[in-house]
Amino acid sequence: MTQKLGDEKKEQDLAKIQRKELKAELAENYARLPRRPRNRRRIVTFCVLGIIVVLVGTIAWLVLQPSSTQQPVSGVAIGTEAPNFSLQIYGGSGLGTTVNLSKLRGHPVILNFWSESCSPCLSEVPYLERFYSQYRAKRQFALLGINQADPKDDIATFGADYHVTYPLLFDKGGSTNARYAVTAIPTTYFIDSSGIVRSVFVQPLTPQTMQQGLSSVGINI
Repeated sequence: MTQKLGDEKKEQDLAKIQRKELKAELAENYARLPRRPRNRRRIVTFCVLGIIVVLVGTIAWLVLQPSSTQQPVSGVAIGTEAPNFSLQIYGGSGLGTTVNLSKLRGHPVILNFWSESCSPCLSEVPYLERFYSQYRAKRQFALLGINQADPKDDIATFGADYHVTYPLLFDKGGSTNARYAVTAIPTTYFIDSSGIVRSVFVQPLTPQTMQQGLSSVGINI
């Protein structure tokens, strides 16, 4: 009986030793495994956020760029002759007379397609008037507003209410709008003194885009 108990005691001690050896071996193997940086998840998160910020910034930059390009999506191509027209003035200066584009050769021309029912146009007209009033005395360019969407009799009233002094033309039937392929307003064409289209803006003009347009037709103000 004493012998049997002694044998069991030896087996238990041996099992304990084996368990300790196994634990030590496992601990040693675990220690040899390559450790991942504790902040790896944080680094990955920052990288993803950085990429998102760059993408958002790039998109915002593209959106904020002037929609004028060296070649408009539609309309008269940059570098080609501007289609001629003869339209009567219904508002602004020269009321009742007719403007023929070809007779304006020798001076750059700014053609602004607008409508009284166009909210961006209404915010643009006061800027155009301030600009025209400031520089018209130098006679460096002609500024023409072309309207085909509103009743012609409303153009005179609009011009008076907004104190517009540049000519407001009425495009009866929309033939001029069609020749210039105007699909959105306001649209502004900058035509040089030889009658060639040099730039187009399909958005309300700003001092920046106005300067770009004028520079394209050789005017530095």
